Amino acid sequence: MRRFLDSGDMTMSTREIPVDAWTTELDGFSRRHAGWIVTVRVAGEDGTSRIAARDLPLRGVSAADPARHDLVVMVGDAGHHVAHQIPRATSVAIDETPDGVQRALIVCTSDSTTTVEFRSPMRPEEVDGLSDYER
Repeated sequence: MRRFLDSGDMTMSTREIPVDAWTTELDGFSRRHAGWIVTVRVAGEDGTSRIAARDLPLRGVSAADPARHDLVVMVGDAGHHVAHQIPRATSVAIDETPDGVQRALIVCTSDSTTTVEFRSPMRPEEVDGLSDYER
């Protein structure tokens, strides 16, 4: 799997998800982290980087077209929402801390890497209360 990392992230540990488990894993990821604040960053193979969405609640990540491996990341609330399309994904992985806490979802294509980064990574059971998104 290709990855484009920020220079400050040297402790990155990823768990690659097999293609036949993408739908199940993404559904579970979306349920566990719905409403969590994320930034969606897209890095090109040429080293360019852009922010597709910053500090918005995660609505979910799903397969838009499983046969073509097209994925979509949905973020936002009633006032502002973004659907970031990822056509023809080649790999999906979860970035985890050494303690197994999920920090980000990483989706690669042939020419880019999309990272869905949590603002405050923690175990779902450690979250205190419901987000506004869940109410």
